[in-house]
Amino acid sequence: MAPTRKFIDSDGIHWQVYEISSDSAAGDLRAESWLYFFSRDATRSLTTYPDDWSLMDWPGLEGLCHRARPPVKREPKRPAAIAHSADF
Repeated sequence: MAPTRKFIDSDGIHWQVYEISSDSAAGDLRAESWLYFFSRDATRSLTTYPDDWSLMDWPGLEGLCHRARPPVKREPKRPAAIAHSADF
């Protein structure tokens, strides 16, 4: 099971953090993994983090959370334009 932690930052915001890995890195968790932070109003991810992050105190976790960035918003793919014929 992936490590998870909960903490409250200095602003009183409750956070949960998980270590997530891609399926392609099943044999090596650190090869393609990141920390995923989420609170009631925000999500962030961090790809470079210490191996002992799950043992850190709350100020340490808050520092990692401040380094984390919101996920990149991707534009939804639009369907290709459908060519309409004048002949119905």
